[in-house]
Amino acid sequence: MKELVIIAKDKVGLLADISYVLSMEKINIEQIDANVMDEKAVITLGVLTAKYDKAKAALEKNRYEVLPAESLVVRLNDLPGALAELTRRLADAKINITNVHVLGKKDGAVFDSITVDKPRDARRLLGALVVNEEAH
Repeated sequence: MKELVIIAKDKVGLLADISYVLSMEKINIEQIDANVMDEKAVITLGVLTAKYDKAKAALEKNRYEVLPAESLVVRLNDLPGALAELTRRLADAKINITNVHVLGKKDGAVFDSITVDKPRDARRLLGALVVNEEAH
């Protein structure tokens, strides 16, 4: 999955506008996080990697400022300490986590989206924990 970070002036209906733009391009939002700081909205959207370029182009065409970020979807056992172990492995490898989202839980597993500063290194380090997001 890839993330699009949108920085925009906060206004009523902003999320409605952004989700409409993506829906017109048949792009599904796989994850979302929205925050307002002062008068600026920072919206992080996760889309399938195969749809990333199309999503970015559609948003930019509609005058949204888009910053790219790649996130990894990982499957962990839904047990205490699983996230601690994963984040310690990344920290020990000097890989910085910039964003984490729980995407959902199923059959004793939790699926997390993790954005890091070195996605290639993280993918190699985490190996089988990384879900093939293109299959979704």
